[in-house]
Amino acid sequence: MNSKAKAAVLAFSFALCAASALITHVARVRMPAPAPRELYAVVNRQIAAFRSGDFPSAYRYAATGVQQKFTLAQFAAMIRRDYPELARARDIEFGQVHTRGASAVVQVFFSGRDKLSHSVFYNLVAENGVWKIAGADEIRTARPRQFIHA
Repeated sequence: MNSKAKAAVLAFSFALCAASALITHVARVRMPAPAPRELYAVVNRQIAAFRSGDFPSAYRYAATGVQQKFTLAQFAAMIRRDYPELARARDIEFGQVHTRGASAVVQVFFSGRDKLSHSVFYNLVAENGVWKIAGADEIRTARPRQFIHA
């Protein structure tokens, strides 16, 4: 293959990649914002699975990127090590929701047996029309939080 043909194939490949990236971006931006309750339900189902010790179910709510990074056993060990309050939370309260295209952030407050408030920001992504949890960032707090029970 001569150098002009190689350059043409290379240029076509770059153009194809650029077009794919643009189409993906447009599709993500145009995705309608979900109702907050839809996102709350995903987080709540994963927390319920943690509470019952059902890590395979909790793992199914994890985004593809999380599942590629962690095996089920590694995922369960990480949750037990880094987020033990999820399984022991007495009260859960949902806060603000911010969405942008195919990604969302949900604030969740936990009250553990230690009576301390734990604030966690859940990062969610839409994968094939289903919201999955891509990560969680805990904001450390030290004061008790008052929960209102209905």
